Amino acid sequence: MNRETDRLADILTEMSAKALVTWMTHSALKGVPREVLLVRGNDFVYALHANFVLLRDVLSETLEDIEQQSRDLEEKLDSLEQRLLALQVVAGNRE
Repeated sequence: MNRETDRLADILTEMSAKALVTWMTHSALKGVPREVLLVRGNDFVYALHANFVLLRDVLSETLEDIEQQSRDLEEKLDSLEQRLLALQVVAGNRE
């Protein structure tokens, strides 16, 4: 994965970790038993991981699509450049 998506993943991980700690602290202060916190925290981390995998896949596909569109545009630009050069040759011959 490229540097930008790695940075995004790091930011999302940090934000999620802070959210998990805040939630667990708040729940502990409300008297939620430790075992329940651990189970719910584990569920949260599992769901978070699944979301990151999905996000990574979507970003990867999007990046691949952008790269393919870029290649297609380069090919079209090369074709237009060749046509322009051909037209310049024809125009030069008419003068």
